[in-house]
Amino acid sequence: MSGAILIEPLVRRLLPAHNPDPAERAHAWNDWIAAGGCTPLCKFIRWANGTSAEDDEILQETLITAYIKVEQGAYTPRDVPFSAFLKTIARFKILEAARRHGKHVSLDALPDDLFADESSSHDAADTWKEQEALQTALRKLPPRRSHIVIMYERGYTTAEIATQLGIGEALVRKEKSLGLRQLRQSVQFALAG
Repeated sequence: MSGAILIEPLVRRLLPAHNPDPAERAHAWNDWIAAGGCTPLCKFIRWANGTSAEDDEILQETLITAYIKVEQGAYTPRDVPFSAFLKTIARFKILEAARRHGKHVSLDALPDDLFADESSSHDAADTWKEQEALQTALRKLPPRRSHIVIMYERGYTTAEIATQLGIGEALVRKEKSLGLRQLRQSVQFALAG
């Protein structure tokens, strides 16, 4: 997407800069959820959550944190959709859940700069191997499928991807599903070998 994105009317109602009434903003969250606003977030959590925490638990923690951050003005509309903002928070919630349960978190669930201060060379090597496997698997996907998966991971909705690529939403869903499945299989195979 080039330039500033259009803010959905329901999302606009969530933002203090566009809606000065705190009670109305709280009601706007309920309206946003009732209108299916968190559907992409639920799908993302279902896909990315490799912890023993329930998906609903991650969802609730994400929405609470998002509410607080939005109220503090941490989200300002720019070149990323609101769903991308939520997915970033969900990634951290998945990481927190993994820490609570002493589990390893999939590279897909981690922010890109998480390993910037990596001190252990063994952990850095494992991380590099996972990143390399993911990049190699992504390059093996057909170009359109790869592009759709990347856009999905950046927070674009199915409708936004379909509009950007000039294809139907059903085709986007199919390509996204096939692409994610192929990535998981390729990465698991590469790391097992």
